[in-house]
Amino acid sequence: MSEGLNGKKIIWNGDSICAGSQICGNWATRICEKNNMPYKNYAVGGGTICAGFAPGPDGTPRHSVYLTLDTMYEEHPDADYIVFEGGCNDVDRIEILGETNITDGIVDPDDFSGNYDLNTFSGYLETIFYRALKYWQGKKICYIVAHKMWDDLATKERRRRYYDKAVEVCKKWGIPYLDLWNDCYLNPELQWMYNPYKSPDENCIENTGFYIDAQHLTAKGYDFTADIIERWLERF
Repeated sequence: MSEGLNGKKIIWNGDSICAGSQICGNWATRICEKNNMPYKNYAVGGGTICAGFAPGPDGTPRHSVYLTLDTMYEEHPDADYIVFEGGCNDVDRIEILGETNITDGIVDPDDFSGNYDLNTFSGYLETIFYRALKYWQGKKICYIVAHKMWDDLATKERRRRYYDKAVEVCKKWGIPYLDLWNDCYLNPELQWMYNPYKSPDENCIENTGFYIDAQHLTAKGYDFTADIIERWLERF
C-alpha cells in the first residue's frame, strides 16, 4: 500500500483499455483495492474521447468521455484524482471507418478561451481539460496514453499520430500524462507477448502473454501496467 494514495478518491474514464474485462480485471480494481481508494470507473469498451459517432454494436449510444464529464463531476465533485484515457477508437472511427468529418486538429498554444473546435479530436480533448480543471480545482487531473497496439503498419501510424496530438494537448494544459506507448516495453509484435496464432479466448485464459489480441491486455498485462501506473500516480 502507498501512503500517498491510501484513502484518496479516484475516478477513471476511457475505453476498453481502462474498462478492462470481467476475467482480466483492469487498472482501477488493482490499484484502488490495494490502496484502499474509493473509486468509480466510468470507462466503457468502445468508448471515445469525442462525441457524435455511430452507436455501438448493441445499438446503444457510444460511450464518450466528453459527454460523461459532467456526470463524473456531479457524482464525484470531491475526487482527488481524475484519470482520463482513450483515443484509439476515435482514430479507428475517424480514419478507418470514416464515420464523421472530425480531424486530429491543430492546437493553438496561446488559446485558453475554452472555445475549441469540436470538429477535431484535439478540440474535444482541450474542452475536457478546460472543464475538468475548473470542476476539480487544485486536484490531480491526468491522462494515460495506452500501450502499443496495432494490427498493421497503417493502424500503428494513425494511432500514434493521434496519441501524439493528445500529448501535445496535455503539454499545453500542464496535464501530467503517462505514455505507456513509449515508456513501457509491451509490444504486440513480440510473440512471447502476443501469440497471433491463438484465439483471444485462448490467450486470455492461458494468461502466458500480455495481450489477448493485438490491442487488449490479459490479466498479466494489467498486472504489469497497473504497477507502472500506481508508481506514476504516487509521484504527483
